[in-house]
Amino acid sequence: MHSIKTVAVAALLSTTAFGGAFAADAIGLPPAPAATPAAVPVYDDQAGFDWSGFYAGVSVGGVTDYSDDGETDITAGGHVGMNAAFDFFVVGAELGLDAVFEEDEMYAYGTVLGRAGVVLTDNLMAYGAAGYGSDFGADNGIGEHILAGGGLEFAVTDDVSVRGQYLHGWEQTEDAGSEDMHKFTVGASFHF
Repeated sequence: MHSIKTVAVAALLSTTAFGGAFAADAIGLPPAPAATPAAVPVYDDQAGFDWSGFYAGVSVGGVTDYSDDGETDITAGGHVGMNAAFDFFVVGAELGLDAVFEEDEMYAYGTVLGRAGVVLTDNLMAYGAAGYGSDFGADNGIGEHILAGGGLEFAVTDDVSVRGQYLHGWEQTEDAGSEDMHKFTVGASFHF
């Protein structure tokens, strides 16, 4: 007897649920609109730092010549450049101008560099650099050089990066005071 009651209750519930739908059709009501899924907002997140574009920055460091005394002179200056990023490759060019503070005098040292790098993480790039540098004929300067080296650059915000760079210079003028040299700098750049 218990199973007959269960079957009767189940039949009653099923006809009640479908009965409302059939009744709506019978009296000519339009069907209920189908539920539309909520629109999912599109969020275009460019992962990592955008290395493309113009940048300008400042740096401090030191330059050491190969002479017997091997004295290191302090440098302070600035640089401007432009990069173009292709997936995880970055190429660019840079102009730099440093004041070199020698014991007896101060003189300017300018550089023109080509750079090529690889983006290692979202915000870290390793790069190589090659170019030319000149002391603009300073009396006690280190001369003119073919430059090669590289560095690491790390993006700390959406617009600012910091870097460490090393350049080796092969002397080209053969003047009395000119020598091969090492140049180390640390700096920061603002990206436009």
